Amino acid sequence: MKTFDLPITHNKLVTRADLAESLLQMLKPAAEHLNLGGGGLFIGNSSAHYSSRVALMEGWSRLLWGVAPFIAGGFEWDQFPKFFKGLTEGTNPESENYWGDVPPHDQRMVEMAAISLSLLLVPETFWEPLTAKEKDNLASWLRQINRKPLSDNNWHFFRVLVNLALRKLGQEHDWEQAEEDLVFLENLYAEDGWYHDAIPFDNYNPFAFHFYSMVYVRYMADEDKERCERFKERAKLFAQQYILYFADKGNSVPYGRSLTYRFAVASFFSACAFAGLEVLPWGVLKGLVLRNLRWWFSQPIFDSQGLLTIGYAYPSLIMADEYNAPGSPYWALKTYAVLALPDDHPFWKAEELPMPVLPDAKFLKCPGAIMTRHSDGDVVMLSGGQYPAFEMNHLAEKYCKFAYSADYGFSVSISNHGFEFTGCDSMLFVSDGDDYWRPRREVRDVVGSDEMVRSTWSPFKGLDITTWLIPAGDFHVRIHKIEAEREFCAKEGGFGIIHYLGHELEPVVDFHEEANLYGIGVPWGSTMIRDIIGGRKPFWAKPRPNLNLLHDTSMVPCLDGKIGKGCSFFGCLVGAGKDTAIWTKAPEVSFSEKDMTVTIDGKCHKLV
Repeated sequence: MKTFDLPITHNKLVTRADLAESLLQMLKPAAEHLNLGGGGLFIGNSSAHYSSRVALMEGWSRLLWGVAPFIAGGFEWDQFPKFFKGLTEGTNPESENYWGDVPPHDQRMVEMAAISLSLLLVPETFWEPLTAKEKDNLASWLRQINRKPLSDNNWHFFRVLVNLALRKLGQEHDWEQAEEDLVFLENLYAEDGWYHDAIPFDNYNPFAFHFYSMVYVRYMADEDKERCERFKERAKLFAQQYILYFADKGNSVPYGRSLTYRFAVASFFSACAFAGLEVLPWGVLKGLVLRNLRWWFSQPIFDSQGLLTIGYAYPSLIMADEYNAPGSPYWALKTYAVLALPDDHPFWKAEELPMPVLPDAKFLKCPGAIMTRHSDGDVVMLSGGQYPAFEMNHLAEKYCKFAYSADYGFSVSISNHGFEFTGCDSMLFVSDGDDYWRPRREVRDVVGSDEMVRSTWSPFKGLDITTWLIPAGDFHVRIHKIEAEREFCAKEGGFGIIHYLGHELEPVVDFHEEANLYGIGVPWGSTMIRDIIGGRKPFWAKPRPNLNLLHDTSMVPCLDGKIGKGCSFFGCLVGAGKDTAIWTKAPEVSFSEKDMTVTIDGKCHKLV
């Protein structure tokens, strides 16, 4: 893969002015694709589960997440008049460019949040210039969200923000409805700073629940003190957990849905600064935001025009969610909230600090995962597994794999038939012998500590698997206790490593094979899996292209075995790193079925 030579790829992203310039570097190509009288953004023909006209409006509104703080910070955009015209056109029911009436559960409810923030942050730009008729149109269009069914999750914040904006502007609003929504949202709070709805603990905590609560804190701290204090305390708790997802160089562990929003993962830290809340030292917050943006802008996430694409570290529709339209990735601009802060704000005055010292392994109760930090800078989540209440694209891959790496990502699948179509990595796949492979999906009995995490799952009727994941420095150990009523086939994959790098036609690959180990070494790193119990044959798989989130082509070391009737055990040691032969650094590992213990370099771990 090659990154297009764009101005934003040369932006050093050190100062507030650099950040503002990077936004302009994204807005400039986007402005050339505005339509619907300025109120739509047309940059592609792929589809989401809503209409293409709604998708156009979504693209326009998501630019607001950057534009509003940019203007509030005193910056100017020469295309703003054209862009602003879209607001009046889109909310005018007599215009051919009208965004349309809003039915229940509609995507336009989501996009009202960005409009509401704009009205709160810079009413002198987004409200006061409007005529009386235009103000009435805008307020009436926003009020459609009231007393209508919407998704019972973070969406309730959209209605809160709409009524908050209308209230601050002295317009007709329904604060009783907003109060009901706030009570609903607070009832979704779990513990340790995490919220939970029909979707498990994932990225919507930082860039939805906490982000919107920080907007609320900024504008309601004096009027709703007790609730705002609760929001602030939860954000402080969450910050101590969420920082563990980030690597020293700025990237973070990809996990769950909405991964195409990319640098929105850092928007939590921006939102805290926006609300004046020092959840971490200002210099640490600044470093988290700027390093994350630098990492993203070094990846091939833009097309040749400089437009954001659907995908993760490169353009790919394969990994997308059903609600990802061409303009959806611009939700990432929420991270630009810090542009609204003046030059003399502590966030901007602080010296950018590196990551603080963090634990090598830390269990997080809510997501049921151990966050591990490796000596080469990688961050790996060892996951007990979660499962959303409804099926979504690539659900098993995004929530249920054993390990998720900041440096090696994970793979989605394009089919369960044929092993190399599954993505192959970080999972034990089970088959009935027909080449259809089932991964872990629903889990039960998830328990954990800093030392290990355990869960039980059943890929087939009559097959129960209990899996323990144990950190082992730059590696991890997997133990599977398998209770089967009949025989099955099984294959297990380690981390995928990039196959082709740059313009090499064929990499020089060192396949290190022993009786119980398969390692893949290339000039840019290596990956390995070792059978620590025996009975499985090591091999390597080459998944279909564009399945791994970080690498368009990958290679995965694997183990192939048979599950016999009755009780049996599988076990393996897995690792990947920048060394060309990471297996030379692998710890000594043994397993005792009798004692149910794993010994790693002499240290005994009792499986519980």
